[in-house]
Amino acid sequence: MESKLTKFLEQFFNFKVYGKKVIIPYWMNKLVKEIYGPYGGKGIPQEILKATIEAAKSEKINLRNLSSKEIYAFMKKNRIGLDCSGFAYQILNFLDHQKGGDGIENSVVGVDGAGIRKTDADALTNNINTLSVATYSQIKTGDLLRLDGGGHVAVIVKNSENEIVYAHISGKTKIEGPHLGKIKIVQKKKGLEEQTWSELTNFRPNLGDGIRRLKIWA
Repeated sequence: MESKLTKFLEQFFNFKVYGKKVIIPYWMNKLVKEIYGPYGGKGIPQEILKATIEAAKSEKINLRNLSSKEIYAFMKKNRIGLDCSGFAYQILNFLDHQKGGDGIENSVVGVDGAGIRKTDADALTNNINTLSVATYSQIKTGDLLRLDGGGHVAVIVKNSENEIVYAHISGKTKIEGPHLGKIKIVQKKKGLEEQTWSELTNFRPNLGDGIRRLKIWA
């Protein structure tokens, strides 16, 4: 499964527009202001590419004449991108199919039957849908890393005795676009807040942050 997951993630990490590698911008709908983007920041690479091409046609812009940075800027201007829960949802959905399931669209409580379009980080990691993973040795691929008091989510894609590797996209990290982050386990008897993170994050165990697992996989 690991090689298939790697191949799946490469679609996001090496997103291309007419052969040019382009970083997928971070975009999250601004619900309060009713500002929305194509696919609401929840699309798969093929949908993101489709939205980019359609926007370019509408504005009579030839994407082939733009550099990778210019295409990125164009996408960002047109609110075309991906948010953390959208990326996490796509990974979880892929993994569920690999496990023989039919996807998680009807398995996440609290999204009003709208599947991915209503999914957010809290819904994917709250006590209704997930269970806490108690120890580092119990962590599995597909477990969720709840961050920022439920305001952000990442998916664990690999775990070893001394390192946790997770995939996410954030508007706050130094690295833009979908990418991998790492946590080195340097003190096995202590919490994640005492470990070495490859990037700055808002990890708040006092607000329920930690490693979570979907109940459907428990």
